[in-house]
Amino acid sequence: MAFYDILDHHMVFENSTLQSGFLAQLAHRSLARVEASARAVVFVSAVFLSVANAAPLTLDAALKRVIDTHPTLRAFPLRGAALETEAQVAELSPEKTLTFTIENALGSGPVRGLDIAESTLTLAGVLERGGKREARRAIAAARLDDLGIARTAAQFDVLAETARRYLELVGWHSRLPLIEADLAQRERMAEAARTRFRIGAAPEASALRAEAEVAAAKAAVAAGRVAAEVAARRLALMWGEEQTTALDVTPLPISLPELPEFSKFKNSLPASPDLARFASEARIQDARIRLATAGRVANVDWQLGLRHFADTDDLALVGGFSMPLGVSRRAELEASITRAERSALDLERQSFELQLQAALLDAWAQAGAATERVRAIDTVMLPRLHKAVENAERAYAGGALSYAEWSEIQGALSGAQLAALEARLEWRRAMIEIQRLTAEPVVVSQ
Repeated sequence: MAFYDILDHHMVFENSTLQSGFLAQLAHRSLARVEASARAVVFVSAVFLSVANAAPLTLDAALKRVIDTHPTLRAFPLRGAALETEAQVAELSPEKTLTFTIENALGSGPVRGLDIAESTLTLAGVLERGGKREARRAIAAARLDDLGIARTAAQFDVLAETARRYLELVGWHSRLPLIEADLAQRERMAEAARTRFRIGAAPEASALRAEAEVAAAKAAVAAGRVAAEVAARRLALMWGEEQTTALDVTPLPISLPELPEFSKFKNSLPASPDLARFASEARIQDARIRLATAGRVANVDWQLGLRHFADTDDLALVGGFSMPLGVSRRAELEASITRAERSALDLERQSFELQLQAALLDAWAQAGAATERVRAIDTVMLPRLHKAVENAERAYAGGALSYAEWSEIQGALSGAQLAALEARLEWRRAMIEIQRLTAEPVVVSQ
């Protein structure tokens, strides 16, 4: 099934190496949201799968290369390892301090030497109170969860960009035959115009115009070949190859499936990784609120040790504790700041969801408009223009039509063919964007 057919079907792959690889690289402490995000990544990779028989490079192969080599995705395992280390640090209790002091030593007079020295060995630490350690754990876990969602969103973006570049290359491979066919027709027309001029049946201006149009068509073919080469290089850059100048890809299908209703896509928006980032950030903020609230209960600094009196060779126990005052007010202010940021995050999410709906509506409308253009061009314009070109050629040969009229009709046919191709490409670009926004398969019927 080619890439374009994939866009026309709902495909789900339960056992995917992409899923296991992602979860293995991600920290094992990630929460359930990360696992759901990983499944979304697996789906996006699956929904673009292509197994074309003849093409040396399928979209599936391109996506796998990108997933394995793209720097953006390769950075996430390293970030995951860093967050795992931070989570281990959050588990640690406050460090203890061992202190040795000596007094009344190495002075003058009675305190000369060490005869009456007093030496003290103490162990000091901090007794955490109020659940601060648990709050730190919650922040670390939420950050690991957020990393998984961030990777999901990044992978969707990278896969979508790869699909767009692949489609760009397919577009140029589809344009070139049309442009070359137009060049061949223009050369036939130029020969006919030159023949009519030689026999005195048409002015030389018609022949000169025809030859100029041949030159323009040749330039268009040359520009198209350069554009195809650039598109191939742009695609290869997604997996780090800089010397690629040509890639063979799957041809563009003619038919377009029916477009589902907008409500179906809108209902899929809550699964978007972009919105999931807000939920993940909210969990981080909630954990920070708990940590700030825990700060209202002051920690206790304690110390305990032994003192040795050199003049009597006696030992004595020393100890003490300290506790800061006024921490409740400071902690409450810090918690208020975090609560305000948390409330602002909810409003930002609502605003962003409206933006996503607008972007989704634009993509859906773009696909619908492209479908209508393809239908109009294929069913109305092209049949009539093909017939018009045939009639125009016969009429020109019989002297009933001027070269300018014949050229105009041929230009209309070439333009309509290219417009139909652009509409088909636009439909598939819209589908790629819809899948990127919703993280859901596009279910369509043939």
